[in-house]
Amino acid sequence: MLWLIFILLTVVIFLTGKRIVIYGDIIAEKLNLGRTTVGIIFIASITSLPELITGVSSVTYADSPDIAAGDVFGSCMFNLLLLAFLDGFMRDKPITAKVHHGLTLSTAMGIILLVIAGVGIFLGDKIPTIGWISYTSFILILVYIIGMKIVTDYEKRLISQTVKQVTESFQYEKISLKETIKKYILNGLILVAAAVFLPKVGKMISEEYGISETLFGTLFVALTTSLPEFAVSIAAIKLNMITISVANILGSNIFNVIILAVDDFFYVKGSIFAGVSPDHLISIFSVILMSSVIIIGLIYRSEKKPFRLAFESLILILIYLITMAILKFS
Repeated sequence: MLWLIFILLTVVIFLTGKRIVIYGDIIAEKLNLGRTTVGIIFIASITSLPELITGVSSVTYADSPDIAAGDVFGSCMFNLLLLAFLDGFMRDKPITAKVHHGLTLSTAMGIILLVIAGVGIFLGDKIPTIGWISYTSFILILVYIIGMKIVTDYEKRLISQTVKQVTESFQYEKISLKETIKKYILNGLILVAAAVFLPKVGKMISEEYGISETLFGTLFVALTTSLPEFAVSIAAIKLNMITISVANILGSNIFNVIILAVDDFFYVKGSIFAGVSPDHLISIFSVILMSSVIIIGLIYRSEKKPFRLAFESLILILIYLITMAILKFS
């Protein structure tokens, strides 16, 4: 019965995710925004809401900051693993060669946020707080705002320099922006509502395994809350919106790290950075390493793949598996 519920929720998330991609593309055209901006802000924020809701419930009702942190960093790892999976759909070139190099900006921004979070966990209670909230949280939020400004400014500058690209993108002139936004919000709410139940169902399925909260959050909870990113990215690939698909994943990682700062506001027992296990640093190092591999792929832009998967995709899979093995036996 649990598996049946899990599958039904998966179908709902996939179908609504597919619609969100289409409506996001229409909004991008109507508001003269770039596809990267839509992927990073509009779609990524919607698909990351399950992590946000799960994180808040983890530090309040469940009183488990480790599950909250594991969900954040585990979701980041799983999202980058999705890029390797999506690369399998590309027959001629690696997926990193099919999107513009501007995505290195969001990838680098994700690395900066991860470093800040990692330092916060490493130093723990040595970092001053305002009430119970660590300075780390305020720094993360500030850097996030600056990062989004940089990414959107770059995207708009890129569009203004490429007039042809802008004129060719007008495909939805007869569609109402107001109706599109309504449908976007409605499908986003349905997606989030379905995704909220996934961690609980996943936890019930996994309860018989005696594993640590850190590993549980990093593997099981992260996998289930990352399902929206998976559904939306697959739908975008099938609609030949590759940039939105990749930007959604990279944008979700940026949003995920900010979720840890939000969790810190709700974890009233003290700074969440001081309350979680140092084992999360292993996950942070892995996400930074995986992000670096993505940046190399985006800049190098290989013209062919030696196998069905590009070299960077194989490395991403290897890093993910090694990290899970280390957490299992740590």
